[in-house]
Amino acid sequence: MILLNILLKNKSDNIPIYCPGYPNQEFINNYVKKYNLNSHFKNLTLLNKDYGLIYQMGFDAISIHEFRCEKKYIFKENALKIDSWGRLYKNDWYAWDGVFKNEKTLQSWKLLKIPSTKKLKELKKFYPQIRGKLSILLSIPGLFEKSWQSMGFIFFSKLLKKKKFEFINEVINFFYSYTKRLIKTLQKIGIQIFIFADDCGYNQREFIPVSIWRKLFLEKYIKLVEIIHEKNGVAVLHSDGYIINLMDSFIEIGFDAIQSLEPNSGVNIFELFRKYKDKICFIGNIDSTYLIYWTPIEIKEYVEKLISKARRWDCFLIVSPTQQINSTVNPENVRMMIKTVKEFNIFQ
Repeated sequence: MILLNILLKNKSDNIPIYCPGYPNQEFINNYVKKYNLNSHFKNLTLLNKDYGLIYQMGFDAISIHEFRCEKKYIFKENALKIDSWGRLYKNDWYAWDGVFKNEKTLQSWKLLKIPSTKKLKELKKFYPQIRGKLSILLSIPGLFEKSWQSMGFIFFSKLLKKKKFEFINEVINFFYSYTKRLIKTLQKIGIQIFIFADDCGYNQREFIPVSIWRKLFLEKYIKLVEIIHEKNGVAVLHSDGYIINLMDSFIEIGFDAIQSLEPNSGVNIFELFRKYKDKICFIGNIDSTYLIYWTPIEIKEYVEKLISKARRWDCFLIVSPTQQINSTVNPENVRMMIKTVKEFNIFQ
């Protein structure tokens, strides 16, 4: 598979194109209608999502998000609910708060569970059918995002400010242990490529200082990536936001690739090409706003620039949108993004 080849750092003249999760259904409907798609791959449906359409669109790979945990909720008054991760929601929106405020709650937490046997059986049946058509990146939880979200932004920030790391480390260990079990469960099915969903950056800056991020998360991430590599797997990190100053840490951890690379958050991928060359694979950089507001010609020119600059600096590149494709994205721009990559692979 073209994508796995690149992730394993094998030189190739071809550039893969990756879809960061199943697109919004309204977008799919618009795209199918506009370009008259009709999936003939009835065995490429998983959890009511037709991945045959993604293959027909021309993508080489896609991430699947539904196997991070078995989704459960505790419902409370005033439209409040708590999800499996301990995050507090109001009317289906994350309220920037969580319930992990003390050891008693953390140690007694039973809501977070590995996906059900039924779901895992569906994935096991689906996986060999999709191989040869689309590479699958199984999305798994990241340590940073889940930790602060389950504690709540204010509580987490206060502990950081007071340098009270003991409880933060307990929460991190809780999610580390869960993620390790999840990885090993998915490896038994045959999953080879994992993508950690963990937004570590903010707009124009890191979410927390790099030194603190390293102190809290570096060693745990090294161990998780080692578990993946021990089975000849591949570890990718998805992180939105400004992650320039974390790149050395990501490479030290052993991540094979970094995905998103948001230009609108201040990430200059061309500087990353120049600095890191072939040390890590770069995935993304087609900002969601580009796919909404730009013209197809502008998309074509930017994709060509990405590919030519990656070639100049001898980098490993996989073209993709920075985030999942939503209903506001212009189908013509997505089609042009895919077409430009495919044409380059044919005529380069």
